[in-house]
Amino acid sequence: MKKQLIVLILLVVCCSIAAQYAELLDENIDIPQGGVGFIEVWIGIPAGHYATHQEEFFGIDIIEKDGIRAGNTIYPDIAIETEYGYSIYKDEVYLRKEIIVDKNAKIGLHKVEVYVMYQMCLESGVCLAPEEEEFVINVYVLSSKGIKEGKNNTSDNTYNNKNKYSSKMIDLNHLLLYLLLAFIGGIILNLTPCVLPVLTMRTMSLVKQSQDSPRTVFLNSLMYTIGILISFLILACVIISIKLAGESVGWGFQNQNPVFVIILFSILYLFSLSLFDIFLLQAPGTNMATAASSRKGYLGSFFMGIFAVLLGTPCMAPFLGAAIGFALLQPPLIILTIFILVGIGFAFPFLLVGIFPKAIKILPKPGEWMETFKQVLGFILLGFAIDQLNTLYKLTSGSFLINVLFYTLVLTFAAWLYGKFVTPIQSKLTQWMTTLIGIGIIVFGALFFLKGISIPYENTDSYQDNYWEKFSSENVEKNITAGKPVFIDFTAAWCKNCKTNEKLVLNTIEIRDAFAKKEVVMLKGDFTKKDNEILSWLTKYNRAGVPLYLLFLPGVEEPIVFPELLTKQIILEALKRIEN
Repeated sequence: MKKQLIVLILLVVCCSIAAQYAELLDENIDIPQGGVGFIEVWIGIPAGHYATHQEEFFGIDIIEKDGIRAGNTIYPDIAIETEYGYSIYKDEVYLRKEIIVDKNAKIGLHKVEVYVMYQMCLESGVCLAPEEEEFVINVYVLSSKGIKEGKNNTSDNTYNNKNKYSSKMIDLNHLLLYLLLAFIGGIILNLTPCVLPVLTMRTMSLVKQSQDSPRTVFLNSLMYTIGILISFLILACVIISIKLAGESVGWGFQNQNPVFVIILFSILYLFSLSLFDIFLLQAPGTNMATAASSRKGYLGSFFMGIFAVLLGTPCMAPFLGAAIGFALLQPPLIILTIFILVGIGFAFPFLLVGIFPKAIKILPKPGEWMETFKQVLGFILLGFAIDQLNTLYKLTSGSFLINVLFYTLVLTFAAWLYGKFVTPIQSKLTQWMTTLIGIGIIVFGALFFLKGISIPYENTDSYQDNYWEKFSSENVEKNITAGKPVFIDFTAAWCKNCKTNEKLVLNTIEIRDAFAKKEVVMLKGDFTKKDNEILSWLTKYNRAGVPLYLLFLPGVEEPIVFPELLTKQIILEALKRIEN
């Protein structure tokens, strides 16, 4: 099992590394006899590289045959003029090639070989060897009297292909770096405020397993890992689907959806009630002792892994922002690889415990303290559940929160009903009927109290005070032009790291006085709801989500980009660079 898991991971990584710089946007083209069509190729230029506008080293060509000839190569008007008298391209380029069909060309399908040439150069001026990629296109030669029914002339539609990625490819060394950052970021994600409840629950579970066999400990850790990996795989697939639909997306995007927030609130609230022993999770008609011994808690470990991902996504760990930001600009296979490596890193500490179960010995022995600890954890989960209501308040109208509170009453009653009658002393019929009634009560309560959820379009930024101004690109440009230092805080109500940084650093008297002394303009962007302007700023600075902190210094074009977790010292050191 362990060897198979490692081989699978290596295969995924190796497949991702095999990405190409060039991509043909359409393999099929229809051209009438005596007509002209077009093919289009996307070329991704790695970060830190450029391509020179030289047709012999940067262009498209075809193998001419059967009356099908190459026409002109059409270059986009985005070339950058250098001081040395030649033009270069950066980031990405779309090239078009004319395909000319003679009047006497044979009607029907023709396979035509296409060659894409490019030469990448480092910004230092050193150029790599020219490269060439080969493609095959299907050219349908149609009658000169008209276009064959059912076919479309691609001269009108090859240029705009919204379902293709505009990815920025990088070289192997950079790719391996981001893979490493994803793994390390996943490990550090365990230390963020979001994961605290699951971390403590998982630790308590390990304490209970201290008397179990090494095999049981390993299988529990493996199931926890599988739960995490499946969750990250689903999350990656959702992100890929959204991107294929032409939409932009960032880390933690699901927290901008009130339905997701309500579901997460319900899970947290019910978990907290179970820790207070209002009800115990068990299958109806099953003796608890028998169920526990037969399942060994494996299913619980699996769902705990899923729960950990649900809670962990609102937080952005150091290194993780860069890795996810890079992944969101890449093809689907690399997105999947990055997310899987984040999941492996996230589960890695507990997977190590499963492989080396003797490590559990350093934890306290089971005892009466666990009951008290469990109830304290219940209060922590309840606090996290209430925090979801704060997010919901900012996502929806304030009056809707009253409906959610009534829905919470319904949840509480259903949980009490389940705890009262789904017990081993009750008959199987009573247990099953109570379970079905409880589910029905929850569904009815949701339909009655939660119908008509609406999200106001505008971000009613509630962060504004005497210190912070509302973020906008125009506001940033205006203050930079005026020669003022500008600090930008991109935050969200559902971002636990953001709140921690604000409480311990940004909103302290010491830091506010330091900003005031240097006459820094403080702007705050609220990403609680989807905001394309903020998302474009996050993408520009290679971040997949909030928090993002920037400090623009007078006379300096590029800002200082701060880490996801702030300290007062980091801010104060950066402010020293501002001359009064």
